[in-house]
Amino acid sequence: MQIIIIGCGKVGSSLARQLVALEHDVVIIESDSKLMLQADDIDCIKITGVPIDRDVLRQAGIETADVVCCVTQNDNINIMTSQIAQDVFHVPKIITRIFNPVNKDVFEEFGLNTICSTELTVDAFLREIEGEQNTQVHQLYGTPVVYTTVTTDRDILGDNICDLSTDTGKLVFGLIRNGRLMLAIPGLKVQEGDQLVLADLQ
Repeated sequence: MQIIIIGCGKVGSSLARQLVALEHDVVIIESDSKLMLQADDIDCIKITGVPIDRDVLRQAGIETADVVCCVTQNDNINIMTSQIAQDVFHVPKIITRIFNPVNKDVFEEFGLNTICSTELTVDAFLREIEGEQNTQVHQLYGTPVVYTTVTTDRDILGDNICDLSTDTGKLVFGLIRNGRLMLAIPGLKVQEGDQLVLADLQ
């Protein structure tokens, strides 16, 4: 895929490095030449310029881009660039980083696909404190769904999985047994060694 990354901080440069390793065509746009130095070792196109400048975006190939990822630490730059990519160039997929969670509602009002790094970090700490493991996030109909696994307590062995609930409001989605996912269906009972799979909206 042809992917444009807006911002070359730690997130942008790390994302670019991973995408190049996966053999995607990557272009980085960064207004700060010092930050662009973090991409010196990355085999991709690098453009130093203002990302909300349409000529800069055209130079990066936005007219044929498959994905635009806005990952600067400036929410205003992220939302403005995302809107230009969405409304002017009609990029099929736009993913926008939110640095300040307070701005999340604003981004969502524009129909942008957002990732809030602050919320993800807080959620990761909470899941670790609660003993949850192996977190995975999947996009379903434009909404991030967080799946986590937890070790089952002995006092629920033999219980019907459909009768289980959590005090956190998370959905009991299924369980992992012998490395296989089993969906929460009537009649499925918890056995020793099972791990519960919980689902929650991000």
